[in-house]
Amino acid sequence: MMCTFMCATSGLYGLLLYLVTCPATHVASLALPKNPLHTQVKVLFDSTNHWHRSIQYHPEQSERITACVTALQDYNAKALPNESGLHLDLIDYACEQPAAGTKNSEGTTHIPLSDDELAYARSILVKSHSEDYVSGFETRCRTSRKKRIDDGKSPLGFIGYVDDDTFLTTETYDVCLRATAAWIRGVDLVRTDPLATAMALTRPPGHHATKTLSNGFCIFNFAAAAAIHAVDLGLKVSILDWDVHYGQGVSNILQHVPQTRYVSMHQAPAFPYQGEKNEISGACGNILTIPLPPDSSWTNGYQAFFEKQVLPFVYSSGDDELDAPLWEPDIVIVCAGYDALLSDELASCSLTAADYGKMTQLLRDKIGHGRSPGGLAKPPSLLFGLEGGYQLKKDTQGGNLADAVVETVKALGFRSLV
Repeated sequence: MMCTFMCATSGLYGLLLYLVTCPATHVASLALPKNPLHTQVKVLFDSTNHWHRSIQYHPEQSERITACVTALQDYNAKALPNESGLHLDLIDYACEQPAAGTKNSEGTTHIPLSDDELAYARSILVKSHSEDYVSGFETRCRTSRKKRIDDGKSPLGFIGYVDDDTFLTTETYDVCLRATAAWIRGVDLVRTDPLATAMALTRPPGHHATKTLSNGFCIFNFAAAAAIHAVDLGLKVSILDWDVHYGQGVSNILQHVPQTRYVSMHQAPAFPYQGEKNEISGACGNILTIPLPPDSSWTNGYQAFFEKQVLPFVYSSGDDELDAPLWEPDIVIVCAGYDALLSDELASCSLTAADYGKMTQLLRDKIGHGRSPGGLAKPPSLLFGLEGGYQLKKDTQGGNLADAVVETVKALGFRSLV
């Protein structure tokens, strides 16, 4: 991808929200909103994610997270919960306490990941990849960091590129381990409450990382790890990937896991030059690829495929108009990449920021998210995790990454017609 870039609503909240993973001392800061009709959105981010960075310009940069958190802070400061239907909590999961007054520190809560959460995340990464794969990055990063310290240098240093697109620093392993733990925390946050949603604003992306290969900016596959964690809890999982690039890593890891489904709608041809047929594949018939031509927009391709193929594959009660087979997941994970924006330079599709809000609303309508179960089976939980999306310039046609993230979050409020 870098080479391409360089060349070209009622019900009560569940009372157990987050008690599974959150230390007791933090429960007070995660108190439920007073109005049980509102969607509670927990946005998780790492104020130390900039420790993974290139020494030259790279579109996959820490400013992506800063821009998104800043935009959500601004929205949260202006939006009235009784009008938006949202209670938005911005949670910094960095292991170090951010200094007062630093960027993105205002209006956020610091709830660091525990040692137990990090150790557990590593164990799930080993299941997603392998011990050799995980320990290889762990050893390379930490050995390099120790050598710098022994040499009297700053612990943070650039190691180099592992391929044309993907770089390492001495802190990359730990940044990615924390990101994995954040996606897992997100699963645990939402699985007990049908009105709660979580969004993991993490970097680098993860959906290209296969079981044995880092590529396309990605080191570890966070979505696959979150899915495996959910499966270990006895849950069925659907993953919806709307990043403009096919997440071949997710399909590679989960194609043999029958408790999961993965659907990707993406531009083709484009990196990684796979998934170029509209077909169901995988050993368990649980992978659906939907390629779209360049210049596809919401009204020219996206909407039709999203409504007619994506949504029935993500969730089907068995009596849908499209006669889709029964598939009712316990959780839906969205690989939320925002590089299909018209303004994004790493692809050629033409979505607007508002279109991501439309997809979010249609997804909620399909799975019944935000509605009281009314004595029936609980609707699937919903977790969003950031993948791609690189346009940071303001006032761009169709909006930028931060605009699209805000539109996604806004669509999680009171239900409305698209």
